[in-house]
Amino acid sequence: MIRKIFKGVCVASVCLLLCFDGYAQKIKAGVLVVGSSSAGVAAAIQSAHSGVKTILIDKGNFESIVLPSDEGQTRSGIYANFIKRVESAQKYPVTKNQVFSPSFAATIFKAWADTVKNLTVITRGSVTAIAKDGKGWEAILSNKQIVKADVVVDATQDNYVASLASLKVVDTIKNSSPDSLPYADNKYRTGVAITPSANTFPVTIPVSAFIGATDNFLAPWSREIIATTASGQATGAIAAFCSFFKTTTKSLNVRMIQSELMSFGSQLMRFDDVAEKDTNAMAIQNIALTGILKGRAVSGKFHFMPDSNISTDEIMVPVKEYSSRSQIWFLDNKSEKLSLKETLSLIKFIASRGNELDREVTKGWSASLKLPSKFDPARPVTRREFAVLFNAFVRPFHVSVDLAGALKR
Repeated sequence: MIRKIFKGVCVASVCLLLCFDGYAQKIKAGVLVVGSSSAGVAAAIQSAHSGVKTILIDKGNFESIVLPSDEGQTRSGIYANFIKRVESAQKYPVTKNQVFSPSFAATIFKAWADTVKNLTVITRGSVTAIAKDGKGWEAILSNKQIVKADVVVDATQDNYVASLASLKVVDTIKNSSPDSLPYADNKYRTGVAITPSANTFPVTIPVSAFIGATDNFLAPWSREIIATTASGQATGAIAAFCSFFKTTTKSLNVRMIQSELMSFGSQLMRFDDVAEKDTNAMAIQNIALTGILKGRAVSGKFHFMPDSNISTDEIMVPVKEYSSRSQIWFLDNKSEKLSLKETLSLIKFIASRGNELDREVTKGWSASLKLPSKFDPARPVTRREFAVLFNAFVRPFHVSVDLAGALKR
């Protein structure tokens, strides 16, 4: 889908840091975020929310934050929280096309940042030198302070922190054609933020898009992808993971990062036919990120088709990836329209469940599973129902994947 390769660290910066090391005040942090763009603030807030001491540096004093027009495509995660704070301040609902002035957006974000535990904001400051320090980084600020951080996030519009560290940025993007089945590789399984890019399907940005060749240096931007609160929030979660677990960007637990983001309301894969407030949206998203049920690009939009039916041929190969023993079930079961009864039979086979599953599903159909339809084992199962049942009782999303999206056993 995207992206970046970072190379080289400036020897001169290392020498400069050593010169200051003897007398400069040192500040230790888990994550250092440079740049108070909407993505930068989102990265800092998410990192702090994830329990990591975070420093956000702003060249100014939060006077101006420009929100890209694409921000309003979805209201999830930090952006949804921003909207709530705007509505509280202006005393009336935010309309879909409402535009926020840079000064007003900055006022909202600044007031928010001031209340976030684990977050320190340094205004009217900048990084003048930066160099690798073991697994982490050391940065000299314009006030002569030295920040030692496990992870650095460059959220500046001109990428000047990467330039200071002599890190080269190379961007590449692969856009699938709008009406094809757009799954060129398995990286969609590692999606951590939705992308506003037109005709890029699936509508998700893989975790590898934020990672460079140099450990623990991240950026929520690309020459092709607009930095948004969504990409910033993803970057913050990745950075926090590395700091919290004292590891590097080469050793990420993708599913843990995805789960952390979803626990804070992030949307990781967007479907045009599944509402953000849909009671089954989380289960649909989880199953979509496993690839057991895939979305389809239709006329420039990405659809899950929650009310459509499923054939055994459609799910046989992806289900077998998660359960090799399921091939025995598929040998004995063929159906153009998989029934609810057959779905429960498949789940029982994979999860080693008995007839108690029938009673559990019947009892929880409307209550815990929150399915809007009527329970009828004889009728064809919908993609929505299949996603909810598989997510609840097979739990394929809990199978780990590597940075390329391959399953880890």
